[in-house]
Amino acid sequence: MGQNDCTGVKPNACTPPSGTNLSAQDLYIAYNIYSINQVFLSLYLAMGNANSLASESVGAIVTLLNPPKQTNIFLNDLLTALGAGLGIIPGPEGKLAGLILSTAQQLPGIAKYLFPTGTVNTVVDQWASISNQVATVVKTYQDSLAQMIPAVENDVNNFIAFASTGQFSVTPLPDLSNESNSLLTALTTFIVGKALEANNMYLTRAIDTDINELQLNSTDNLSFQTGCGSGYDAAGICGPYWFDSTSKVTYSINNYNSMGKSPHDNMETLFANWTSGDLLFGGAARCSASGGPKGNLAQTIIGADGKVVIDCLSSAQICTWDVNSIDVQHEYTDCPSQPGYVVDGCSGDANGCGSSDGSFGSINVPNGYIGGYLLGAPVTDCVCNT
Repeated sequence: MGQNDCTGVKPNACTPPSGTNLSAQDLYIAYNIYSINQVFLSLYLAMGNANSLASESVGAIVTLLNPPKQTNIFLNDLLTALGAGLGIIPGPEGKLAGLILSTAQQLPGIAKYLFPTGTVNTVVDQWASISNQVATVVKTYQDSLAQMIPAVENDVNNFIAFASTGQFSVTPLPDLSNESNSLLTALTTFIVGKALEANNMYLTRAIDTDINELQLNSTDNLSFQTGCGSGYDAAGICGPYWFDSTSKVTYSINNYNSMGKSPHDNMETLFANWTSGDLLFGGAARCSASGGPKGNLAQTIIGADGKVVIDCLSSAQICTWDVNSIDVQHEYTDCPSQPGYVVDGCSGDANGCGSSDGSFGSINVPNGYIGGYLLGAPVTDCVCNT
């Protein structure tokens, strides 16, 4: 094989074998040595590209959501989030990334490079410094990937585990080097969830509800206009809501520090740049249904069977609107009511709400609300969500 070196992250050091002096079986083995090197090298390069984007992305999220300065985040959780990024790469590259993930999880000596827990034990307690630290985390993960190539190529059992799938015996090879954004999406989804949590923002949902359909069919019966009725945009958003068309659940973000503030603009920015409605809202719902976070991120998303579940990348609390009750104690069916719900009245008696003699009261609900007061408020009350 001449001067070929396929045991490390060395661009152009590992070239495709020539079949002129090789049997068909030898050529098959040699090609898999080459292709495994090239695929893992492209993943290493993708992580290197992500390094230049990571600090900028995290800094922009912090600026947008402006969480309190002090919040503990474990850097090892950021490493785990990067590893989970393999599970959300789309297309044929995603199929190969999923194969790498599933195969590695069966090989403890390899899995430690995809999920290098314990490598960076630092706790960051200042959001302002996270964007600086995350570049170190990405570089640490890239260095871990560099160790994965010789761990596969220099060990017969590890090599056979990957090569025997047949997925590396193709040409052209899937190239993961352009998947930096997909890898980062897992990391930024985790950061978004943590920032929402730190900022006292809760994810809310109305089950079996299409808010756009509800607005169209019940306009005359609604206590306030939802901002929907003209359909959803490309990201699945209308007004302050995101709709999961698969499960028919409408979600929103409730800012406990300012319940009348619409999350629409934030959702538009988040979904255009750093996460998706399914990862943020749907993931949180599925994580909650499976028992919620179980400690650090690695303990949560890597199950006892070794399988990786990316749902809990979104760690924000999720609460379900109570559609059957109209009282201060029952804002949600699964979370306590937030301070000020219903009892604070509308800001400045907005929209003509309230009366000087108290005969016509004003009731405040959060922006993005889809609970009992939307359809069932007493006629003597005026409900506002701004």
